[in-house]
Amino acid sequence: MLDILQGTPLWVYGVFLLICYYGFRARTPSRESKLSLLITPGLLTLWSFFSLNYHEHAELALGSWVAGIALGSLAAIALFSRRGLTLDSGGKGLIVPGTWKILCISLLFFAVKYFIGYQAAVHPERSASVQMLTLTGTASGFTVGLFCGRAITLYREWMALLALKNASAA
Repeated sequence: MLDILQGTPLWVYGVFLLICYYGFRARTPSRESKLSLLITPGLLTLWSFFSLNYHEHAELALGSWVAGIALGSLAAIALFSRRGLTLDSGGKGLIVPGTWKILCISLLFFAVKYFIGYQAAVHPERSASVQMLTLTGTASGFTVGLFCGRAITLYREWMALLALKNASAA
């Protein structure tokens, strides 16, 4: 175990601390803008997509990744409640109550990426196996799907609250 930590590049610890910081910050109510609902899932999707192993079985890697995204999105839609969501005063932002779920999902994403990187560095011959491609594709897709599903849930509720506000104003 200590060998794993000693062989880890320093920048990985920085990413871990950054993930923890934003995860702990998400425990308190925050304001989400349309841009933030697009940027985070978009960046994580791109990062996940370009880190897939496409060597021998590209269709397997991509298929399991897409299936993972679909499952993760459905799980997030069920997991993230619409309760407590409100519009900010101008209707240009969504006030989201704090939750521990963001920290858990972020740590899951980090753990999956760390595991994939570790396997590729220590056992490169196994990282191209069918089982490993399926596992990494599904796990990466699932964690990305959780963020995408959360963004979809928040955006849909935002539009519903905005429509309700406009209907009551008219």
